[in-house]
Amino acid sequence: MTDIDEDEPPTATSYTQTNSHHDIEDEVQDWKILGNRNASSSQTTSSAIPKRGEKEFEPDGTTVQNQSLKESQQAMFDALSNTRGHHIKHKLIGVWVPKLNQCVILQIRGNFFRDMGVAHGTLMYLNQYETVYLVERGSLIAYSSSEEFESWLDSGGTEFDIETKLWVLDLEYLYCLTKVDISQYQVYSYLKRLGYILQTRSLQPTIQKGRVHSPTLDVSFWLLPRQWGILAYPTLHTCHFKSKTYFNYTNIYKAVTLNTEKIVTTKPIDPLQITYNVWRPTPSFAKKSPPHPDYELVVIDSSKDTSYLTLSQLHNLQQQLKAKEYEVTEKKAPKKQPRVESKRQIRAKQQAERQLKLDKSIQLRNEYWKRRDSGFKQGASSIIVAIVNQGVINFINLSTGDFNCEFNKDALDEIYPGKAHSVIHHE
Repeated sequence: MTDIDEDEPPTATSYTQTNSHHDIEDEVQDWKILGNRNASSSQTTSSAIPKRGEKEFEPDGTTVQNQSLKESQQAMFDALSNTRGHHIKHKLIGVWVPKLNQCVILQIRGNFFRDMGVAHGTLMYLNQYETVYLVERGSLIAYSSSEEFESWLDSGGTEFDIETKLWVLDLEYLYCLTKVDISQYQVYSYLKRLGYILQTRSLQPTIQKGRVHSPTLDVSFWLLPRQWGILAYPTLHTCHFKSKTYFNYTNIYKAVTLNTEKIVTTKPIDPLQITYNVWRPTPSFAKKSPPHPDYELVVIDSSKDTSYLTLSQLHNLQQQLKAKEYEVTEKKAPKKQPRVESKRQIRAKQQAERQLKLDKSIQLRNEYWKRRDSGFKQGASSIIVAIVNQGVINFINLSTGDFNCEFNKDALDEIYPGKAHSVIHHE
């Protein structure tokens, strides 16, 4: 690196940064170049973003630098004061109807409605979360409904001039009209911006997986020592008279296991409901016949109540989950591979070739271990809990662990039918 004179102030041309962590995105934009391009926009058709100008590292107190700073500030104010709007072809207009608690869109434009809204004929209906989300991101202009529009909507008229007969809504007024739950909307907009597909959970009754019993008091004499931790088994249980000689680890593991019954909980006083069904970004998603959701999510606002979920609330949420049968994934037709394979594709190809060279029994064993370990890791009845506290969102995955593999028994029986799938070391 060349030496720099101490009296000379460092500039972008005289000093080169050697820090490897320098990011050009951290530099300040040169608004003067953008202002010049806006002034001559009628003469040029290029839409490329201009490069940034030279960056001054520290003020040197000269008049030239102060004048350059004032010109850049004025260019920034001029650029921000320009009129911004939508292209007339892409303008999306909706009418918020308080009686329906929905937004009615007469002319559908854009690709937003592949996974949003409900279509009825030529009209599209959006719920309050979808409406606020589109208005907030600047993709929808919402108008307030009137009696004339509602009567026209009931009669099924042909045309209605929304822009001249109705009042446009700003975002603050729309928040008041829709009455959205702030915590639920924050989770919705956050996941939506990440590309996930969300649908509000329908209020239709779901099939319960199990019954919630009322509490009963068991006063059996044999259970009292067990509650005190004195005897794990009753006094006359057969386990006290079995031989204590073990010849392998399997018998030891079986001997120390306890056949505990499932915990029965009472119906919660304030039951929670599943808020959203969530899918990963899928180009072929069909909102009319959606597949089983990848995640089922409940939103909790911890700023109102800091207490954690009770066991009865968790069981009640798990009973609302949609039943999903194990499906064997069919092998799809392979896509056209690029000329140069990636490292990930090369590793997968090598792994598949090694598996094909193995014996058939070893291949089944490896597939069995893969399914079983996946069940141990993910558990059963998984629920995503989104905890919102003053705008800060945390996601927690709660699932039921079952090391007897009862929840994954059908999938494992396809490989080894009738086998005990619990975690036991087999000799």
